[in-house]
Amino acid sequence: MKELTILSLGAGVQSTCLALMAAKGEVTPAPDYCIFADTKAEPHHVLSHLEWLEEELPFPVITVDNGHIWKDVLKSAKDGDRVANPPFYTKSHEGEKGILKRGCTIEYKVKPIQRKMRELLGFKKGQRIKDAHVEQWIGISFDERTRMKMNLDKWVTNRWPLIEKEMTRADCYRWMEGNGYPKPPRSACTFCPYHNNDYWRYLKNDWPQEFEEACEFDELIRDGINRASAKDFRSEGLYLHSDLVPLREVDLSTDVDRGQMSFLDECDSVCML
Repeated sequence: MKELTILSLGAGVQSTCLALMAAKGEVTPAPDYCIFADTKAEPHHVLSHLEWLEEELPFPVITVDNGHIWKDVLKSAKDGDRVANPPFYTKSHEGEKGILKRGCTIEYKVKPIQRKMRELLGFKKGQRIKDAHVEQWIGISFDERTRMKMNLDKWVTNRWPLIEKEMTRADCYRWMEGNGYPKPPRSACTFCPYHNNDYWRYLKNDWPQEFEEACEFDELIRDGINRASAKDFRSEGLYLHSDLVPLREVDLSTDVDRGQMSFLDECDSVCML
């Protein structure tokens, strides 16, 4: 039986930590390969981090893709071509918030990785896999253990080494810092609707060009995708931000920015002496 150990690499905090732990022999056996699925919409700093990480690892990193999600979504918005739904927010005419069922992860992450694993085992598309097996490492941390799912393919067994070690996302940061590694970025598409205000603010302040591109993208999806207009969604449009307003109009200021005092402003410091 041909067996492979493959780390599904997102190049974010958890999978970076897991890969480096494996490189140091703290998680065994060492993966045969790391596979990174490139949606073509990752921020530049994530791709730069991936380049750095490849130099640190003793095992190969393979990059795969299943198209260009950014271009595919915008083409769907313009021409109605089929595209896997990102989880865009919607607002009904009555003001109720909704969200599209997410299909982009399977289409642009899971499928290309699965295709490459099949290829590495020596099997073609559609060919029945027998006498072969993959142990796939997934970088879900202990605080996210509710996300654990068994693999639907019998020839793949999912493994979660960080959960085995009861390591949280914060533990991954501490491990990275303790071993002299830089803080990994958050890995996600630039336009991902799951970004919180902290990330949007970071993008706006540190990567203004990418924030502007996200704002333009947000405007272009407003009338719908997949040949469905806003009316078909029974909504007033699609949005990247959960506030259901154009991204460039979202108030991304912090409480301190808005004049609210922090505990340090209110404290006379006596208790900290």
